[in-house]
Amino acid sequence: MHHLKDAFDHLKNRHDPGQQPLHANHQGGGFPGSQVQQPTQPQHPLHPQPPTGSHEQSPLSGTTQGAIDVFMASKQPNGEIGGIGYWQTANGYTCIALRDAWSGSNRNATLLRERLHTVESHHRHFINEFNDDTLWWGNCLLDAYLTNPDPYYVDNARKIWQHVQRSMLSPGQAKVRDMDMAGAVMWTTRPNEEQVNAITTGLFSELSARLALLVKPGRETDEMLEAAEKSFAWIERCRYRANECIVLDTIKLRSQECVDWTFTYCTGQAIAAATAIFAAFSFGHQGSRSHKSPHEYLALACNMARKAISRDGWVEQDGTLTEHGAYGKGNHEPWKNDDAVGFKSVLLRSLAKLLKVLRDTNQEPDLQRRLTEFVKKQFDSLQQRNTNGNNQYGPWWNGPMEIPTSHSQMAALDVMAAIHLVQQ
Repeated sequence: MHHLKDAFDHLKNRHDPGQQPLHANHQGGGFPGSQVQQPTQPQHPLHPQPPTGSHEQSPLSGTTQGAIDVFMASKQPNGEIGGIGYWQTANGYTCIALRDAWSGSNRNATLLRERLHTVESHHRHFINEFNDDTLWWGNCLLDAYLTNPDPYYVDNARKIWQHVQRSMLSPGQAKVRDMDMAGAVMWTTRPNEEQVNAITTGLFSELSARLALLVKPGRETDEMLEAAEKSFAWIERCRYRANECIVLDTIKLRSQECVDWTFTYCTGQAIAAATAIFAAFSFGHQGSRSHKSPHEYLALACNMARKAISRDGWVEQDGTLTEHGAYGKGNHEPWKNDDAVGFKSVLLRSLAKLLKVLRDTNQEPDLQRRLTEFVKKQFDSLQQRNTNGNNQYGPWWNGPMEIPTSHSQMAALDVMAAIHLVQQ
């Protein structure tokens, strides 16, 4: 995953003038196809799907499926989406899987399976040298499994887990400012890698907990649960600012530098990981011993969520999630791809995952209400201020609509998925 330099202009005064932002050398797909194309004909699964009931005929379903069709029309021969990078394609496909799961549909299941098989034919088991890229695909596979229980998805997610586990630091292996880095996951598999970050580690924690619910109980599931807790413990110990309920970005092992950027997706992914650990122990491994009470994980997720939905700099006064400093109007050109365009959408997705678990366990009714209203606010803002009426969406969730691109469409798809969950 890469952070293009433009995403960090707002931080330049905090760093040496010549310093490149983290991940700047990892650049995703080319830009020539970055503008989203309107499909010339409806995009349908390769094989007819069985009827899924009247819900699929609703105006909401038409709106969200229309956004999916536009996104899917930019398919490239390798199964990825033109104009965005490898990890961003994984996030777009994740949104489509969740839209189906949260709407009780399998409308996109066959097409999504075809796309994923094509991608995997170019990246065996979806693995590349960037552990965060690989892990985005791992969680995408588990979301695709929700509406299409094909063993292929879990088998590849398991291969990913086994691959990335080797990059998790052991106790005493590295220390920074007297903090043991145990549980952190190296950003890449390069021999000279020196960075660990909250995103890679949070993704691994979530994948570990989710897989533990799906894999046959045994020694490996115990290892997965242990890995989920250890990786989350590193986040809480080394990257969590408790008084603000916020998760920070990166630690450099050799230089002992702590890079305390406060992007939405770092906190969002920690919410998803804590929620997944709670679910693993509550729904599938009640008899297993955890390092802390499962409800402590849920409480942490709830505390982060409460702060996130009203944090200055992330959320506008009217309640629209923009994270203006990372990717906002006036700071960036709307046509230019940048990892930061999707940061806020990862947060929104994680808040929706938390909402689902709170509903399933009948907890925190006030937070349920606030999260529901928050998701509705984002959807309403997109429809009223950030679309051209052709199922295309721009990058500024609070408007104005300027230009639709693959990256802006990808980010909007998280809203399309989450609105189905809150409308249940």
